[in-house]
Amino acid sequence: MGEDPIDAVYSYVERAYVRLQAGDILIRCIEEGNASPVQQMVEELVLAGPQSLAVLREMRVEAALRKSQVLDDLSQIFSELEGSLRSFGVRLTGGINPITVKYVGSARFLGMLQEQGVVEQDVQSTCLQMFKDTREIIISLLQHANLLEEIEVYLQDWLWGLAYQMARDGFGDSNFSNGRLAL
Repeated sequence: MGEDPIDAVYSYVERAYVRLQAGDILIRCIEEGNASPVQQMVEELVLAGPQSLAVLREMRVEAALRKSQVLDDLSQIFSELEGSLRSFGVRLTGGINPITVKYVGSARFLGMLQEQGVVEQDVQSTCLQMFKDTREIIISLLQHANLLEEIEVYLQDWLWGLAYQMARDGFGDSNFSNGRLAL
């Protein structure tokens, strides 16, 4: 049995609209630095009951996509820093990577430059400024990624909770396919 093309279009538009709303809420969370906006929306959805599974699922997918994009941005920014420093003959050593860069202070970075024979004051100053600027961006991106991870886990927890409630109350036809719950 085929699905009615109109129903398929409505379903697609509805999912796109939910993702758009979820994206707006995720942006608010990032701007505010906490998950409160998502938590408020989830509270409303949970009160609506198991029929909210599809909306929560779309929100979780959107959070995962946004987190993936932030991690890609993080990797790209770090690679650009490495390339820029390489142009000055500097390699990041000592296990410095996109995650650990936030723990590297100016003194340690300058020490690394000196170990690699970079002693010209203007080159040190330029490299240090590049490092500091990039480090700030990386710290911000790490905070965003951690917040999106927290939101993704929060949404997944509620998905499981509503799925349990649905299973306990009896199987609903719209959220099960082939006898399996689609989370």
